[in-house]
This record gives sequence, C-alpha cells and structure tokens, in this order.
Amino acid sequence: MISKTVDYKYYWKITVLALCIICVSLFHYITGTEHKYHGLHEIYRRLYYVPIILSAFWFGLKGGISCAIVVSFFYLPHVIFQWGGSFLTNDLPKTLEIVLYHIIGVVTGFLSQEQMNATAKLRHQAGVLAQAEEQLRHADRLSALGKLSAGIAHEVRNPLASIKGTAEILSDKFKPGDKEYEFVEILIKEVNRLDAVIVGFLDFAKPKPPKLTLSNINDIILSVLKLTEHQIERSGINIETRLGDNLPSVYADPEQMKQVFLNLIINAVQAMPDGGELEVESHRNSSEIVCTLSDTGIGISNEQQNDLFTPFYTSKKDGTGLGLAIVYRILEGHKGEIKFTSEENKGTRFTISLPIGNL
Repeated sequence: MISKTVDYKYYWKITVLALCIICVSLFHYITGTEHKYHGLHEIYRRLYYVPIILSAFWFGLKGGISCAIVVSFFYLPHVIFQWGGSFLTNDLPKTLEIVLYHIIGVVTGFLSQEQMNATAKLRHQAGVLAQAEEQLRHADRLSALGKLSAGIAHEVRNPLASIKGTAEILSDKFKPGDKEYEFVEILIKEVNRLDAVIVGFLDFAKPKPPKLTLSNINDIILSVLKLTEHQIERSGINIETRLGDNLPSVYADPEQMKQVFLNLIINAVQAMPDGGELEVESHRNSSEIVCTLSDTGIGISNEQQNDLFTPFYTSKKDGTGLGLAIVYRILEGHKGEIKFTSEENKGTRFTISLPIGNL
C-alpha cells in the first residue's frame, strides 16, 4: 500500500511539471512576435522558472538539471525559428535565458539535494535514537522483572523442597498401583516441573557472566543439532544445514551459546507440529558471524511480535515465557544481537549476529 502511494505522488508531480512546461510553451508559440507582444513573451519565458524550481525541490539536483534540459528543448525552437533571428547575435538575451535555466536548475537542485540529504540523515538518527530508547526500556523491564523473579524464586524454592521431601516419604508408604501412590507420584512430578520453572527464573534473574573462550560457532551448532536430532526426526522435520567454511573463531561461552541455539531449535520444532523444513545457516558478514534459523511453522502473529523477548510473555499453554528472554540476555552479554522476521502460517526466521574478536 505504501509503495503505491509513493508511485502515485511521483507520477502526479511529473504530470504537474509536464503540464506547466507544455502550457508555457503553447503560450509562446500561439502568441505573435510583433512588438506589442514582446512583454508577454518576457513573462512567458520567465514562467519556465516555475517548473524548474518545483522539479529541483521535488527531485533534487537531478530533477533541476533534467527539467532545465526539457525546458530548453521546448524553448529553443521558438527562439531560433519563430523570432527568425540569428541564434547568437540578435537573440542573444533570449539565448542567455537558457543558460540561466540551467544555472537555476543546478543551484536550486543542489540546495534542495543538500536539504534532502540532511533530512534523511536526521530521520536515520531519529530511528537509531528510538531504537536505543526502546532497548533501554527493555533493559529496565528485564532488570526489574529479574529482581522480582529472584525474590519470588528464593521464597518459593525452600518450601517446595520441603513439599517434595514429604511427598517422597509418603510414596514409600504406598505400593505401585495404589490410588494414593498415583496421587503422590503426580505430586512429585508437578513439584519437579515447578522446580524447573524456578530454575529458569533464577537463570534469568541472575545470569552467570559468560566465560568467553575462542569458540567455533559451527561446532556449537552441530552439537545442538546432534542433541536434538531424535526430536527433529520424530516430529517429521527435514533439516538443511549450510554452515560457512573456515569461519573465524569468536569469543563466546560455548555452554550459553548452546542454550541459545537449543531454545531456538526447540521453538522451531514446536512451531511445526505437523512437520516442515528447518534451515540452519552460518556465514561471515564483515566483522560479524551471522547465524540464521528458518522454519516453515505457524509463525508469530503481529500482536505477539512486539512482546516476543519480553520476560514471562508466552503463547504456549505450558510455557514460562523465559526462553527467548534468556536468549536475548545471553546474546546481550556476548555483545551480539538477535532479530527475527515472521509471517503467520508461513514460518519464522531468527538471525543471530556475534562480533568477531570480541574479548
């Protein structure tokens, strides 16, 4: 929709310029050259400045020069033939007017181009500042939620350990097959699940600083793919790997980076319950190693995309909403970044960037 609007405005401007030039030229050619009409021709030839200046304001330097050339093309035959004078003697003032057209086109176009460049630069800087502001707000939210998570997790974990210990003692008093034994087993299972959630809270709230060592990112990816190989095959997913050759090592924490790729691959598998395609790629881009994971799953809705890395936000029934938040924080600790693109019912693509030589 946006591109169509831009095209419409472009053609509208071209139409206005063309009509201006044609109308002024018609006035020239249908007005006689008798002495009493000289004043009108003086006005007409100066009216050519209007489309030249407009073109310069709308299209910059190229627009000003191009319009001056077009105006000269329409005006020059009138000077040479209709006035019937010598091109360089009797009609020298009229000929010099053509030079002025080009001077005005160049000067106005140059100034307009400088303004356009300055405006584009300011817009870019505004976009960068807006992105930085959003990152600061995100960091504040992470910090506040992290402190809250740590407090809650510590308060809950101690009584949870007591509940689990009591349930294990009770389980010894019943035999497998008893109804009470099944209840106790459910209790222990749910306590273990809750404990795993709390561990996730603590990992998020108090992340361990990365132990940076020279690491081969392809080896980390392959180790995670080996770990998840059975789950991927069982889900009917075809995986394609395109890992770059001879990639330079990066300073990274191998265990934390394994957690990053494990989270993303598991998310991709869960997004393709009926099977699909998973592509894993890596390559060097200037001073970065770039890794991408693309799936053909259910995608992420527009409403969910804004909160994707927000802690405790999840669209899964059994999810904690910490997986991608932890991924974001780990990459932040590595001075890397993660981006994504997604379309509902078509798939999602995550892109991870890690700086080379970061120590």
